[in-house]
Order: sequence, then C-alpha cells, then structure tokens
Amino acid sequence: MTITNITTYDAPLPGGHYSQAVVADNLILVSGQLPMVPLTGEKITGGISDQTLQALRNVLSIVKAAGGDITTIVRTTIYTTDVKHWEEINRVYADFFGPVHPARSIITVGGLHHGFLVEIEAVAFVK
Repeated sequence: MTITNITTYDAPLPGGHYSQAVVADNLILVSGQLPMVPLTGEKITGGISDQTLQALRNVLSIVKAAGGDITTIVRTTIYTTDVKHWEEINRVYADFFGPVHPARSIITVGGLHHGFLVEIEAVAFVK
C-alpha cells in the first residue's frame, strides 16, 4: 500500500501534527476542516450557513488536490455544536453537492476549536 500526505494552499494549512489528507492507494481521507479561509486564515464567524459552506469548500479543495472531485466524495462526517443547526447544514450541503449524495453523519459535540459551529471531514477516492 502506498500512502501519500496531501498539502494544498487552497485549504487552510494544518495547525497541528496532522495532514490535510492522506491518500492510501486510491482512498482519500480528509482531516476535519474548519470554516477558515485559505492563505489568510480568516475565521468565518458568521452563521452556520457561511461556516458550513466554507468548511465544504475546504474539503473539496483538498479532495481535488489529492486527485478527486466532488463526485468522488463518498462519505462525510459533520460535527456541529447544536442539533438546531441540522436543517440549515442540510440545506447548504444539498445546494453544495447537488445530485451527488455521499453517505453522511451529523454528530453534535460539546464544542469545536476557535468556537466554530461546524467541522467537516470526508472520505473520497482518486479519480
């Protein structure tokens, strides 16, 4: 098995000892992405819609850097700080993915780094 660490400036660089993603053979494992703007590090502190969209954009940028695209994302895990966000997360997610329907879990957690409302990780494959 070949394992490759993925780094792209089109998504926020890791703030700790981890990779943005790892490719193992043709499987892309994307680390949890927070709603931060690449390069500037600006934290998206608006509502759940803006935060969800930025986190999804970061996930997709990493998937593309690893050799996939939106159609190769097969699973996402979404962490949010309150179940009341579910409906709006789902709306933004549906708009973002369109006809693509990855498997998904939404998990409520006690808190996220920097006080964010959402974090998203994904599994995809190389095209």
